[in-house]
Amino acid sequence: MPAGVTSALTHVVWDWNGTLLDDFAVTARIAGATMTTLGVPGVTGEDIRREFRRPFSEFYASLFGRPVTAEEFAYIRERYESEYSAEVFGIGLQADAGEAMDLVGAQASQSLLSMAPDAQLQQLVDHHGIRGRFTLVEGSPRTDSDGNKAERMEHHLAAIGVDADGTVVIGDTVDDHEAAVHCGARSVLVTTGSTSRAQLEDTGARVVDTLREAAVIALEG
Repeated sequence: MPAGVTSALTHVVWDWNGTLLDDFAVTARIAGATMTTLGVPGVTGEDIRREFRRPFSEFYASLFGRPVTAEEFAYIRERYESEYSAEVFGIGLQADAGEAMDLVGAQASQSLLSMAPDAQLQQLVDHHGIRGRFTLVEGSPRTDSDGNKAERMEHHLAAIGVDADGTVVIGDTVDDHEAAVHCGARSVLVTTGSTSRAQLEDTGARVVDTLREAAVIALEG
């Protein structure tokens, strides 16, 4: 294919947390309350978006301003998993998620790849009644939401049997862009989740504020 020319869109891989699922406010509140308990009050959503990264130990170290002890990190994980699990089935999709998936689905196939625990993700997809939109739904076999999304994206696309050159990844983190690049796919990033616009724009990917805009850009190539 000539340089600068991309294949027409045939497939979109959606991210879940912060992308299709509108859960940033909940995750930020839990993280802020946890930091207060550990002696670091006043952590805001802006702070979280500015510092967000994986592995999560480095993310929390940036909020603390020092390395996090093993005991502190274990407490952070246990509290987050407990409080998030108690609320997650009451969290809605992004307001325009249905419209965005309709736009994509009229032209291309769709799948869902998340770093969220697979068992929880499968339940949530059924809870929201959207399983029929996707050729494949995959969460993480791990329970800690770290891990390498690039390698998982490679396996995900191979399992579906789609061409990466005709694929667009829509997500809310730098990891989503890096996973797309690793596989030879494109990405569109949204500001609805855990990462600041500045970090997203530094990737060189297209950055938008809504899922509808992301879907339109993906369709336009």
